Amino acid sequence: MKFTREKLEELRKLTREVNEAKNLASELLRTAKDRKGETLQKLIREGKEIEVKENVLWDEVFYLGVASQAGEILKKEHPEVFDAYDKQEKAAVALKIFTVGELGVDYTAMTLSDYMSMTEKLVKLIIEEENNKKQ
Repeated sequence: MKFTREKLEELRKLTREVNEAKNLASELLRTAKDRKGETLQKLIREGKEIEVKENVLWDEVFYLGVASQAGEILKKEHPEVFDAYDKQEKAAVALKIFTVGELGVDYTAMTLSDYMSMTEKLVKLIIEEENNKKQ
């Protein structure tokens, strides 16, 4: 795979989108926890109605996933948080598809060999650009 300035700019753009989405999602989660973390939610566990703080439910979502009972409850209370994490995931998938397809590496599982190969390609691009400037 050949590096081009266009590919590098697209890589930077997609990376920026992932980082911005991640920052927004994290901020929305922090805000939800800060503002309503102590709020009690009623739910049924083992046939009994109990009250659980939202902060505990957020921990459950972390360990058990969005499809858990905690996820269902919090999704109703804080849809903006879940929407932001969905956007982050979509941005990350787009970046992964680009890096695999255009750069020949999975950025989420890069090896030392991958880093060396990319560095070599980047150096070749820089040398090529310098040679083109001289002409």
